[in-house]
Amino acid sequence: MRDPQFNEFEKRLHRIDQIHQAGGAFEASGSLGRSYFDSVRPKARRALPLRGVALVLAGALLFKGLMLAEIGQQDYNARVASLADGSIFERIGAWVMHADAATQAIAGVIWPLLH
Repeated sequence: MRDPQFNEFEKRLHRIDQIHQAGGAFEASGSLGRSYFDSVRPKARRALPLRGVALVLAGALLFKGLMLAEIGQQDYNARVASLADGSIFERIGAWVMHADAATQAIAGVIWPLLH
């Protein structure tokens, strides 16, 4: 004679096997199992990566400061002035490359290292 509890146990095992075959699994509470990773969506990315823009601007300032420290204030201003007399693209370059306060401060820090 068969035990009725054993029948229930076999039904439960069969149900668990079906869930596993379907791709499901049982997880401990508090664990990061399959259901967590299936439900979490990736974060939405910004249209304009602010960190990248900030790094490009910092690199441009460092480049301008290095150029100013290397060739000197007078030569730098003369080259920027010659750019300002050119085409529209050269005028834009002159506006970008003008020696602003941040560029002069960076050049003041770099100049003793170069000379």
